[in-house]
Amino acid sequence: MTGLISRHIVTIDGERQIHYRRAGEGSPIILLHQSPKSSEEYIPLITELSSDYTVFAPDTPGNGLSDPLPINNPSMNDFAKNVVKFMDAIGIEKCPVYGFHTGGSCTLELSWSFPERVTVGVVDGYVNMPEERVKEILENYFTPLELDWSGSHLTWIWSRFREQIIFFPWYRKDKISRMTGYSIPPPEYQQNSVVEFLRAGKAYVGPYRAAFTQDNINSIKEMKAKCLVMSSKTDVLYDGLDRMPKPSNNITVARPNTPPDAISLMKETIKEHPSPNNTINELETSPIKGKIWGQYLQVGGGSLYCRGNNDSDGKPILFIHSSASSNRSMQKYMELLIGKKMVFCVDLPGNGESDNPMGKNVTVEKQASFLAEAVHALGYDSIDLFGDWGGGSVGIELAVQHPDMVKNIVIPNLISMELEGDALDEMCLNYTPEIKLDKYGTHWTTAWNILRDQELYSPWFKSNKENIVHPEEEDISAEVIHRRTLDLFKSYEIYRSAYRAHFAYKVSKRINKINCPILIGQSSSDDVNRKLIEINSNLTIEKFPSEKKLIVERLIRFYQS
Repeated sequence: MTGLISRHIVTIDGERQIHYRRAGEGSPIILLHQSPKSSEEYIPLITELSSDYTVFAPDTPGNGLSDPLPINNPSMNDFAKNVVKFMDAIGIEKCPVYGFHTGGSCTLELSWSFPERVTVGVVDGYVNMPEERVKEILENYFTPLELDWSGSHLTWIWSRFREQIIFFPWYRKDKISRMTGYSIPPPEYQQNSVVEFLRAGKAYVGPYRAAFTQDNINSIKEMKAKCLVMSSKTDVLYDGLDRMPKPSNNITVARPNTPPDAISLMKETIKEHPSPNNTINELETSPIKGKIWGQYLQVGGGSLYCRGNNDSDGKPILFIHSSASSNRSMQKYMELLIGKKMVFCVDLPGNGESDNPMGKNVTVEKQASFLAEAVHALGYDSIDLFGDWGGGSVGIELAVQHPDMVKNIVIPNLISMELEGDALDEMCLNYTPEIKLDKYGTHWTTAWNILRDQELYSPWFKSNKENIVHPEEEDISAEVIHRRTLDLFKSYEIYRSAYRAHFAYKVSKRINKINCPILIGQSSSDDVNRKLIEINSNLTIEKFPSEKKLIVERLIRFYQS
């Protein structure tokens, strides 16, 4: 099928994973992205090329969803070897490879070190800088990602990426470093760059650094593979072509006027050097022992991201995350169950790293329906269930829609507001205010403080002494609030709609239809507790321990009872 991009994960050496996008039919080509981005930046190009090719776009190790290489200070040769392992894993003998900037450096290295694996390499953005500039960049360019309890690191990161459009390198402020060919893009573009950077985290440095330390001299002089090396005249790397040594006869050098001209030249080049491979079958993701690993499930016209572990046998536990969250929020529980229970958690459509085939109008019913498809895609007929906050509502609906599937339900924190009309509107207005993307990045600290206050006050928007709550220290740690802030912006298009759906969901009417055992955390309202018990005789209410290990022990006892 052309045009439709699916997402996949392949396990390498039984210990790490590579995420990639795939689309189209026909002979394969590979696209390698720049740093610190991911294959997401190629979605328009993948779609365009998929009418003629099977397009594969992997995330470089340490970027996107690909695990970092398990070595310190990897070289570009290490990243080229990774591409070879990726090709081996998915069944490509040789094919055209295109890369931009860091991806171009990897393409150059791949073509030089493994010429038998490429029909042609297309390098868009040739890195060749004076030695003193490289030394300066290595000392200043790769600032470490240090989390701050206040969230101030997020506005610093925003400003750093904005500066990268004004100066190159970004840390220099002299007239020579001022770039005059670019306008400041809208905040939506900048937002994507920051999210990509944060998705990579501290591992972003690996491929970035390797691009600046690559042997860009001997690779050009000794090239045995067919290779097109170019930089468009608007590229910050353009003057690298002036420092290029005399190239091998296998290299063609080009200086296209604009980036679109470079893409046109790339298309002409790969058309002349097709892969001998035709049909590349889709692969199932191999599990990794002893850790939480990921896979993609093709559900309802989209790819849903699932993480878990299947080291043990028996009925699996499905964890369901809350609104504006992801499966990462459930990892603290799942890791404690490795070897004891099969566990998995799917990012709901439009959340975390899942596509959104559901659309922007979120309902609990639709979320449960997609989740049921995901369970079937995993090959499971029956599950136990753990849902947190809004995830509990989705779990209840899943049990109503598929009573034979769900055997036991645990919900530590149940949303049982059942709001409607003006009351619903008022709650949504206060609890989920619109967070507009700001050109100076202030929306990041706004979201950070909202999420932090959710742990300190109930409800968070009433920060009076009467509303103080006392969270576990872990729940307001910089690491947790950072993850939650990133998760919120990954679900930016739908998170307000999702909260609204969960606030309005008729828990009492739906939970009455469930026949399996249900364990729910004790509410602060005695009326709510009493009402729930009256509704369903299979329901148990008790106070949950705060320690995650004790919660997991209680889960095991309940599921086995």
